[in-house]
Amino acid sequence: MLDNIENLKIISALHKTSKPYGKVESRKAHSFGIRVKGSVQYTFADKTFTVNEGEMIFLPKGSSYEYKKVSEEDTVVTMINAEGDFGEAAPSVYSIKDFYDAEYIMYHFVDLWRFGNQSQRYQCISLMYSLLSYISNLDAQQYQDKKRLNLIEPAIKYLQRHIYDCDMRINELHLMCGISHTYFRQIFIAKFGMSPKNYVQSKRFSYAKSIIDSGEFSTVKELAALVGYKDPLYFGKVFKQHYGVSPEGFNQ
Repeated sequence: MLDNIENLKIISALHKTSKPYGKVESRKAHSFGIRVKGSVQYTFADKTFTVNEGEMIFLPKGSSYEYKKVSEEDTVVTMINAEGDFGEAAPSVYSIKDFYDAEYIMYHFVDLWRFGNQSQRYQCISLMYSLLSYISNLDAQQYQDKKRLNLIEPAIKYLQRHIYDCDMRINELHLMCGISHTYFRQIFIAKFGMSPKNYVQSKRFSYAKSIIDSGEFSTVKELAALVGYKDPLYFGKVFKQHYGVSPEGFNQ
């Protein structure tokens, strides 16, 4: 996380076309690589990042990595090198497309730093702190999202084990997490893009479809029980709503 940087000092800035491939051993300065055009993949000892147009990679001082172009077009980067107390900041990638001065920092920062007067250089430093503030807010939001997701982890684990159980009660999942049904539903939708009911239904119907495809069932009642429904009539009704055809006629 880039939220504890002190004594930031810009030492150089350049706008360049990246080489198709390169290797860096123990980087000499902290660097912010803002991708202006194309995509580049960075490979560290324990992780790999792909940085696309409008994204920024932070490369800590002392880091070693390889990079290679992964897009057909030329790859252009604005590179800002800095010193300061960066704490234990690790390599990381951020989208800065929504940063209010993203276009300016991508296309004009280098000229302002290299050819501007002292007042304009102070503007560059101010701009960097604004960017770091924006990134810090992104980190904080991601941290909050992770905390929220941790709240519903007991229910997610329960779902993974019991999603095909006929006795599973979807409306009681929030009780496992100690939060309200409304808040549980809100977090669940943010993670999975659908309500708990629709999530369970989609998983069950997908499983039912695979059973039908395999031919390993003889009746709709048997199929319904296998995927978590006690009432075969209700199962047949919602299955048809989902796929537009009944279970009996699915492969006909």
